[in-house]
Amino acid sequence: MSANLWVEQFRTLHSHARKGSLPEDERRRYMAAREQFARALTAAQGMRLPPGQSARRTFRIAQGLQVDLSFATGPMRTLTLDVSVGGFSVMLHKPPSESEEPGFTLRLPGNLEPVTGRAKLVSSQRKIGTHRVSFAIQGLAEKDAERLETALFDLALERIK
Repeated sequence: MSANLWVEQFRTLHSHARKGSLPEDERRRYMAAREQFARALTAAQGMRLPPGQSARRTFRIAQGLQVDLSFATGPMRTLTLDVSVGGFSVMLHKPPSESEEPGFTLRLPGNLEPVTGRAKLVSSQRKIGTHRVSFAIQGLAEKDAERLETALFDLALERIK
């Protein structure tokens, strides 16, 4: 099967899954296809999956999504540089302390309910006049992880014509 045909079949399955109209056997096929698509995305991004890690929870989308961060010094609104179910990166003038775990509210595309939670600093890279700061999402509820993952698949599929 050609890659284009596979992606079109996956796009159709994804559309039906978003509507909640997949019977259980089709849902199992969809989840397997979702993992396969995510593995292709992580490979294209040059990422290696840790043993036992799901590609669906690892692949990143370079996307500017509004995120509100609650730091000890006060709230801050910014845009993500990239997003995965496991975390996100943003540009900040000054990185937070390593021990701070800010709250966050991540706005999803299409006026979907935002994802909220806590984040932990993973890395900070100094850039000219600013810092690229990466956060890991902490303790995200499974339903929120699923909503975020689905939104990321939507964004990935939008980029493939």
